[in-house]
Amino acid sequence: MSDADRLSPMRNFSSDRPVSRLQTLTGQLKAGPQTQTLPFCTETLDGCLDLDEYAYLEVRQNSRVYPLACAFVGTHGTVKSLRYAGEIEIDSPAIQGDGFGRSKPEVTMNPEDAYITTIGLGLFPFKWSERDGTEHELYALHQTVGQPVGTGGGVDIFTNLVLFARNDSPNVLGRFCRELIALSEQTRKGLINVFEWNASHQFWQMRATVPARPMDSVVLPGEMKDRLLGDLEEFLGPDTRQWYKEHGIPHKRGYLFYGVPGGGKTSLIQAVGGKFQYNICYVHLSHPRLSDDSLREAVNQAPKRSLLVFEDVDAIFGKSREKLLPDSPLTFSGLLNSIDGIGKADGQIFILTTNHRERLSPALIRNGRADVHIQFTFATDEQIVGMFRRFYPFSTAPLAQQFVKQLRAVLHGREVSPAALQHFFIQHRKSVAPRAVECVQDIVDELALREDEQMLSQQDLQKQKPAAEPAPVARL
Repeated sequence: MSDADRLSPMRNFSSDRPVSRLQTLTGQLKAGPQTQTLPFCTETLDGCLDLDEYAYLEVRQNSRVYPLACAFVGTHGTVKSLRYAGEIEIDSPAIQGDGFGRSKPEVTMNPEDAYITTIGLGLFPFKWSERDGTEHELYALHQTVGQPVGTGGGVDIFTNLVLFARNDSPNVLGRFCRELIALSEQTRKGLINVFEWNASHQFWQMRATVPARPMDSVVLPGEMKDRLLGDLEEFLGPDTRQWYKEHGIPHKRGYLFYGVPGGGKTSLIQAVGGKFQYNICYVHLSHPRLSDDSLREAVNQAPKRSLLVFEDVDAIFGKSREKLLPDSPLTFSGLLNSIDGIGKADGQIFILTTNHRERLSPALIRNGRADVHIQFTFATDEQIVGMFRRFYPFSTAPLAQQFVKQLRAVLHGREVSPAALQHFFIQHRKSVAPRAVECVQDIVDELALREDEQMLSQQDLQKQKPAAEPAPVARL
């Protein structure tokens, strides 16, 4: 046998040698890194699968498909080996359905149990049906990969998933993975999918599926809310996309939410996502591994019908485009390019948030990047009345006006945020409406307490700072 034949990893596929003898080639190679011909050890599958009859697809741990596939197998397969997985959103139609949103009566795991568990290590048979009803019997091999490695939180062991399908339908594995992703992005009335960009591994990670917040639960000045919703409805209209295409304009829309902390920016984002059935996708611009390329990939890979949320944009770059985080690899031009839609713009909605619009570069918030600016202020009388009537729906309009009058009296000209008001109403959730009017002083006391806590915190920070060295004395 020639040296070339001896070192060729394909030689084990010949008819006179069983596939089960494929092994790591470390012993055959004289030098160089460890080389492996398969993503699994064939001896593990002896007596379980005839590998001559199966094609396979490897799904790595740090990928978007991995948690979805593991959870799907856990709810559609024969599973006796389990492990804890608190972050898996088992209620997704990609997991609870047959792969196309249709419920399956043979789901073998209760949603309550599957939410905190997923498959453990081992080989698991499971079934998946395509859109035309064709059912496939597949296998999933869940295994550890490599040696334990040290991480910031201790020791970790990496795993991967290998999917198997018969040779007569090898493309089914790719279709299966694509459908899992598509269904994880599928929006449902009354629910919101929340994604987060994983800058370390370059994929969108589903964090949760949460109940949508009703739009009328976000009490804002009527004119401001109507302006925002009117603009969104116009952008999402049936003929808008074609109009953008005909005029060569990227099909996207940008909004700047700015104003006081606790004004309702996050609440409004959640309500918008629920009203228009859009996914909410958070990008942390301050992440130490978020580069220009990473941010561009985040925009290009964003789920369909997505609100791309960039929070606290004033913390990244200053008014003169200067970088405020020296260790961040993201550049100002990279941020602008991502918002401009260079790469992909398919009905995406960008929402930038900040407490200080005056600190932002005009280039970042001009038309085409932040088309509509929505200001969030301290609570107006209109908002206070609206919140009182919402938390006490059986109260009268005169009583709500009395609440506003007494609150303004005890505030003595001070302002109060909607978040502070909501905290008060939560504290008095068991009180009747007249009792809430009597207790408006509690709002002032809470504001004073928060101010005292903030002052003490600032004093502690000052004490922790090293004392400045005395200036050297000049010698004559």
